[in-house]
Amino acid sequence: MARGYGLTNKHRLVVNSHRGGTMNYPLRKVILRLVIALSGVIDVQADAITVTVPTGSDPGAIAIDSVTNKVYVVNFGDDDVTVISGVTNTTTTVAAGESPDAIAVNPVTDMIYVANSDSDNVTVINGATDSTTTVAAGESPDAIAVNPVTDMIYVANSGDNGVTIINGATDSTTTVSVGEFPYAIAVNPVTDMIYVANFGDNNVTIINGTTDSTAIVTAGEFPCTIAVNPVTNMIYVANYDGNNVTVINGATDSTTTVSVGESPYAIAVNPVTNTIYVANYDVDDVTVINGVTDSTTTVSAGAYPYAIAVNPVTNMIYVANEEEDNVTVINGATNATTTISVGAYPEAIAVNPLTNMIYVANSVSNNVTVINGASSTAASHVAPEFKTSAIGYNGVLALYSLNGRQIFKTTFNAAATKESLLHVNNKTLAQGVYKYCFLKDQKIIDEGSLLVK
Repeated sequence: MARGYGLTNKHRLVVNSHRGGTMNYPLRKVILRLVIALSGVIDVQADAITVTVPTGSDPGAIAIDSVTNKVYVVNFGDDDVTVISGVTNTTTTVAAGESPDAIAVNPVTDMIYVANSDSDNVTVINGATDSTTTVAAGESPDAIAVNPVTDMIYVANSGDNGVTIINGATDSTTTVSVGEFPYAIAVNPVTDMIYVANFGDNNVTIINGTTDSTAIVTAGEFPCTIAVNPVTNMIYVANYDGNNVTVINGATDSTTTVSVGESPYAIAVNPVTNTIYVANYDVDDVTVINGVTDSTTTVSAGAYPYAIAVNPVTNMIYVANEEEDNVTVINGATNATTTISVGAYPEAIAVNPLTNMIYVANSVSNNVTVINGASSTAASHVAPEFKTSAIGYNGVLALYSLNGRQIFKTTFNAAATKESLLHVNNKTLAQGVYKYCFLKDQKIIDEGSLLVK
């Protein structure tokens, strides 16, 4: 954020961490950019196949339209949005306003909304054409959420303590007053209630989406992120300086408090398992809350976990660790973890549950790491043989050791069979476990693990 608000030092800590964290040293960024410029495009690891997609400068927010399989990355430093095709990983660029800071998608209407924190407006992108319009908002819009059922968009303006409500059908606006420094916003599309975390007032404003009337619920100290479970109608507010989570019962507005780790900064919900995941920024771990009992367990993460996302289909959780340049993958069934290297200073993460692809915005290396969720979840390296469906076309087979070293890459034609490929290549391989990847036109058709006996 470019503006000052007369905040306390603690306020500044969280606000600054939104744009690169408390460890955001300029020298480190310069050094990292030089190192990253020498790195390759494809990074293959023991438990994951990742692809790196270039973006604009300082990507800091990301959203996915699962219906169109497009990924939208907000480039804070370039005042634009990178649009990534989930099929090909090719990109286009769409202009936004000044210092775009947050983004939300309506998958029903295929419209995308970008909050521009320094131009006090919202860029509306037509997902079908990439054409844009601009809608005025309040001062310093920093958070945005969409109700796809009502086609209403809610923009939290931290500079003037208001929420701009945009009618998605007409782009007309109304304004609702909320508390001091609204920093996060979330919508329950089932109840049509909107929840605004007021960082400066230690409370949450609840907006009735039908009437625009408001109510206030007390939260903990410095509420900074918020998540909703629409199935249970429970709302979870991470209180950065309170080291706890305020749980709001959406039916009664009554609250309970759950203790978590130090400086909880990100929160996500798996509505299928009724489990809540809280990334604790200053103690490098994740608190797992049982939504039924509010009991907790702790799972270790990397250095300065900054963002978190859940795939409710696979029950896998992805934690972006800002200072360690990696992602911790948590198996929701067992709480076992693996680690995947990504770009420098990962600050945002999003999951497409339909394709099982995970997208990580790396703010210093100016790119997005695309993680194949199918490969990253491999618990046993003794996996099935090549899928028959991957044979029958002209393509490329790449084989890697578990530490990511390429063993060989070979082309094959439609006449090949998996038996012939195994027979030919097994002659040069020692017994062991390998990672394989079938590609056609540079697109991954099949990948997994292979046991050579």
